[in-house]
Amino acid sequence: MNKLFAFFLVIFSISNALSQGIKSEQEALELYNNQEFGAALSIWENNISGDSTNLYYLEQAGLCAYRLGNYSKAKEYFLKIGNDAAFFKTAYISLANIYEDQESIPKAIKYNNMLKDSFPDNPIYYRKLGALYLKAGIISEAFPKYAQALSLNPNDVISIKALSEIFIANSQHKEADSLLNIGLALDKENISITLLLAKNYYVQKLYDSTVVQLNSIVRRLDFSNYYNKMMGYALLQIDSVDQAIFYLEKSLVDESNPEYAHYYLANAYEVKKEFDIASFHYNKAISEGTSPSMHTYHRNLARIQKDEHNLKDAIDNYKWAYKYKEDPLLLLFLGQASDEYYKDKSIAINYYSQYVKSDDNNATYKKYAQDRIQYLKEYKHFNNQNK
Repeated sequence: MNKLFAFFLVIFSISNALSQGIKSEQEALELYNNQEFGAALSIWENNISGDSTNLYYLEQAGLCAYRLGNYSKAKEYFLKIGNDAAFFKTAYISLANIYEDQESIPKAIKYNNMLKDSFPDNPIYYRKLGALYLKAGIISEAFPKYAQALSLNPNDVISIKALSEIFIANSQHKEADSLLNIGLALDKENISITLLLAKNYYVQKLYDSTVVQLNSIVRRLDFSNYYNKMMGYALLQIDSVDQAIFYLEKSLVDESNPEYAHYYLANAYEVKKEFDIASFHYNKAISEGTSPSMHTYHRNLARIQKDEHNLKDAIDNYKWAYKYKEDPLLLLFLGQASDEYYKDKSIAINYYSQYVKSDDNNATYKKYAQDRIQYLKEYKHFNNQNK
């Protein structure tokens, strides 16, 4: 009787232990699903302490540690199960993601390549490799991976966008146009594709098409300063001046680099013949400017000042323009402004003479300068004789 009782006691203990194991696993899974990853991890690690060879426990513990951001512990568990046929996929996916988050791109590429080789018909791994190679700046590897991803899944708008960006960076604008339009046909609500298509048209100077694309999303998106500036400039090129001013003014709000927006606004107000406002924006472009276009700002401002007979400032800005870029025509303009402003005609003669000696090949301007030199020399001689 005692032996029978002892037998049933053992059976009960085993059954209770199995029941508790099943219960704890179920509890851990429910905790994980409720995003209580720390509590779930404690259960799995407790189970591992009783059976350190159970790969399922190691996998689940790794997933919990990964979700907690404990990458060191997660890697430890995943590396232990990576050689098993039933668990390697979870391990490699997680390790690839961890190494990418840690900016260890070569290791992330390694695990994604292993997944790609194991599942060659899955486009996700090709696309992931494309993104990683792009992040590493290895375009020669990124492009074929994205292309293979798109070949396996022609509806992959993410790969379409990435390939288009590579085409644009390589000045292959027609190829980008074609792909981006396919992307929009697949997903007409995709704002990022529309913005990229607008950008591609813009760099090709297809300003009508740029405006059409940006107008198609203007009510669904608050443009960044970059796109407000793009819209403003494109509108300016198709003679929608007032609309251009609206977007260019918007692009100045909290803008850290307002140089070009001020320049475009100056152009717009010149078209409207509002020269005081145009001069204000040229001056702002000059004060904010760091680009190679500084000579243009000074030159255009000088032109307005000369037309308004503010010759002193015009001469000053023509001189600055020439300092930034030694354009021979500026010598002619300095000669004209000095001719009109200074009583001492030798200043104008000097600028005219420098222009005549320059390599500018405009025969009409050269003859004009030579005629003025001759006239002013005679004028000086006449005045000296009558003193």
